[in-house]
Amino acid sequence: MKKMVLLSVALAFSAIAAGCAEVNNDTSLTSQAQTSASNESEPAVEPDTFIDEDGNVYSEKPTVHVRDVKESTDFEYVIEDGQTKITKYVGNDQYIVIPDSIEGVPVTEISYYAFEANYDICSVQIPESVTLIGEDAFMDCSSLEKVNIPEAVTGIDRGAFVACTSLTEITVPQNVAYIHEEAFTACEGLTTLRILNPNLKYENWGLEDLPDLIIYAPEGSEVISWAQEKGFNCVSF
Repeated sequence: MKKMVLLSVALAFSAIAAGCAEVNNDTSLTSQAQTSASNESEPAVEPDTFIDEDGNVYSEKPTVHVRDVKESTDFEYVIEDGQTKITKYVGNDQYIVIPDSIEGVPVTEISYYAFEANYDICSVQIPESVTLIGEDAFMDCSSLEKVNIPEAVTGIDRGAFVACTSLTEITVPQNVAYIHEEAFTACEGLTTLRILNPNLKYENWGLEDLPDLIIYAPEGSEVISWAQEKGFNCVSF
């Protein structure tokens, strides 16, 4: 009789152990499935990348411009570090004269996209206080025939004059240390480009598709050497 009882107890323990094993196996499988599903739903991202709220992946966190934009009769602008930066033209004139100061603070920058797609503008007079012409600042100003680059300007950013199809000539002063790529892309009417800085390097400015262009630059300069190598019409001085 005792043997029968012991046998029954042993069988009961075996059933319980088997049940626990099945539960543990099921739990393990479920955990593995959840982990697998989680891995499938999350994109593989390199440690040094950044994902924005729309799911776009960047190699580094994009720059966020936070500005206290003010507005006058003709311009939107910001004042930062004792300098005024023109951020947008909001007037209706065809012939524009940018002031050399606003609120008593010197205007030093024509900021990115400031005059973009102002199709009726014919002329822009930039003050001598300006040191930078920003990215795509005059992009698609298709009626722009005349614009000056002041002596104080040290940089012209990417696409600054792209698709200014009515612009016929530009003089780049000696203090300009760089002109970034596509600055003159699709400037179909451009026939005269004067470069005064002998050390200015050509950085894919977009001149290759301007067959009527004549480039004037100092003898032995970076630009004149590039123009001669590419078979451009060029004049050294």
